Amino acid sequence: MKIVVTLLLTFLMTACALVRNTVDIGMTESEFMKKNVGVFLSEKTEEYTVYRLPQSEDRDLYVFFEKGKLVRVQEKIYRPDIVIEKRKD
Repeated sequence: MKIVVTLLLTFLMTACALVRNTVDIGMTESEFMKKNVGVFLSEKTEEYTVYRLPQSEDRDLYVFFEKGKLVRVQEKIYRPDIVIEKRKD
């Protein structure tokens, strides 16, 4: 039984590692598209291309390419300006 649980935990841990996105400065646009899942084209001009790569519910990465090479990564964290607290009095 311990062997089955150990194998199951090992499988789950490695499966999560395979889904991880890869972003390296200098990588080509085609490498980026092959290694990352759930990428959205955000902006495309003659000079640059920007992709949005969701990381969690409140966090995105914006990846900037110039001449087909990754040159910059910017993280955007979404936080509410106002928090409404519901209290029981």
